[in-house]
Amino acid sequence: MRPRSANEWRDFWRDGGERELHAQLEEFAQYSVRIATVLGSNAPLRALVAELGRIREYELRAPADPARDAAVAERAYAWFEASALSR
Repeated sequence: MRPRSANEWRDFWRDGGERELHAQLEEFAQYSVRIATVLGSNAPLRALVAELGRIREYELRAPADPARDAAVAERAYAWFEASALSR
């Protein structure tokens, strides 16, 4: 079941969610809390792809790579859906 309350979210994050998400993110790992906020808000996949694009441009100061952003977002989104539903 997807965490719904603040307490459920904290428990999910503490009980492995943070570590597991971090492992999905590669170059975006240091932004896992920011990315978790997008995932936890029930935003669509395209919102996560856009957020990764912003992180790449403004935080990492790296060239645009929409295909890479989409691949990382899809992996993180799929992990979150599977993980949040299984807890």
